[in-house]
Amino acid sequence: MEKSFNTNRRTFLKAASAALIGATGFGIIGCAPQGSSSGDAKTAVAATGTDVIWDDEFDVVVIGAGCAGQAAALTVALEGDGATCLLAEKGDTPGGNSPYCKGTIVYADDEEAFLQYMLEMRGEEGTTPDEVLAAYAKGAVENYSWVFDTLGASLEEASVLPPTTRDNPLTAKPEWPEYEHCYALGKFTVAGNKDVEIKGDKHITELLGRVIDDHSDAIEYRTSAPMEELIQDPTTKRIIGAVIDGKNVKANRGVIMCTGGFEANPTMRQDFIGQGGAEPAINGLNTGDGHKACMKIGADFWHMEHVAGFWMAGRDLDNTKFTNNQIISPCPKQFGITVAVNGRRYYMDWDGYSNKSSIAYQDDPSLAVGSRHGHMQIGGEWPHLAQPRRAWFVFDQPGLEAGAIPAGTTDDPVADKLVYSANTIEELAAQMGVPADELTTTVAQWNECCENGKDIFFHRPADTLTPVATPPFYAQLCIPAFLNTDGGPVRSPEGQILDPDGQPIPGLYSAGEFGSIWSGVYQGGGNVAEGLIFGRISARSALADA
Repeated sequence: MEKSFNTNRRTFLKAASAALIGATGFGIIGCAPQGSSSGDAKTAVAATGTDVIWDDEFDVVVIGAGCAGQAAALTVALEGDGATCLLAEKGDTPGGNSPYCKGTIVYADDEEAFLQYMLEMRGEEGTTPDEVLAAYAKGAVENYSWVFDTLGASLEEASVLPPTTRDNPLTAKPEWPEYEHCYALGKFTVAGNKDVEIKGDKHITELLGRVIDDHSDAIEYRTSAPMEELIQDPTTKRIIGAVIDGKNVKANRGVIMCTGGFEANPTMRQDFIGQGGAEPAINGLNTGDGHKACMKIGADFWHMEHVAGFWMAGRDLDNTKFTNNQIISPCPKQFGITVAVNGRRYYMDWDGYSNKSSIAYQDDPSLAVGSRHGHMQIGGEWPHLAQPRRAWFVFDQPGLEAGAIPAGTTDDPVADKLVYSANTIEELAAQMGVPADELTTTVAQWNECCENGKDIFFHRPADTLTPVATPPFYAQLCIPAFLNTDGGPVRSPEGQILDPDGQPIPGLYSAGEFGSIWSGVYQGGGNVAEGLIFGRISARSALADA
């Protein structure tokens, strides 16, 4: 635990710098705003922490209404014995990445075996303590009954891939079939059964939202209500409320931060993951507001570099929009090669989300290739690959016809300014702005690999070796793409946010991708599961803090 909670020096310096900048721009820690919606009567927090003029008061305040915030608010309503909850959302609909994902939820039957799978995924590269992963594993066992029994999801309309045994370990299609305990994984998706008519909730966020509506006596749900500050008693250091949409809101038992990542903040992307030119797949509201607020009240931070990404995804030539689903199987980029601005291949460029159907149970992961939520095998390990700000996907006419630009995207990719086209590689290089001699050499080397059936440079699978040989030739702009960031405040097994000494900041909790537990490699469905698991854990901890 001591090793896990000691702040990485680089991350600490960045966090401290950001906190200092935030303090000068937003008001120093422990202070309410000088004014608010009620006018000049509002004053700063006094030394005793008792002189705030409150606009509203609840037992628990939940900030952010993605799956994590929804689960936290519901736990207050279902288990709080009359406790009240404010669920505050920055946007005008349920927030974060939750509404846009597939909604797959990880679950387990065998808590100990599933914990071992979590430990195997964390490996030596992750920093999340055993105790926190154990809390996740325990919560994963609860997920199935909580969704279907407690919340009343339709089991008939769901898709369920149950955990199995070592004798049949790959039923649930684990992200990491190489690991011994992957058989302990189970997954389900609300409304995922394609063989029946879906009459009920079509997504986990819809289910959670409907049940929240049924408990409006306990939960006040506000949209377009951004958090601006946390309010901290300067003497006790307890978080006693938050400034939300200009109002001072008191939290008698705790504030639960469910504000997601910082993927929509280019400065934080550059500062913490060195990818300011990357673009998130979905959400534009996750701008790191919660991170800044927690920096100002002295929270510790972990694995700030961790993301679900990166891969080089297709964009229009003006770099204004993605042109196809970024996680797709089969990967469109099997129909060509990706080159950098110098005209050279530079990585294993079959980098869309690739299935693992060719990998046997307990194969050697150090030899596998592909992209698993942006993790790619480099030197036998699976870190995130830092990508350049732009590159080019190069393919030929047969590649186009085979699906390099997915069917239905456009009838004329050249006219729609999705690609450049030329009859020679040299002419194409001129449009791309890359050295013609380098690009022609790269294409010739690649075609030789295809002819010989072996990528001697980056070990792409043989069935993805598609030559670039028949004109016209095409080039599509690519930029680094990703789903979400995972770094944030350090979280205890009870959902408490910790300071740099490993001590809980009283009255402050977190759930979801805000300081996520994912620090090694990632299992698909794990983020939604985490939202439910730590939403419940943090709410229960806050309720116990009477």
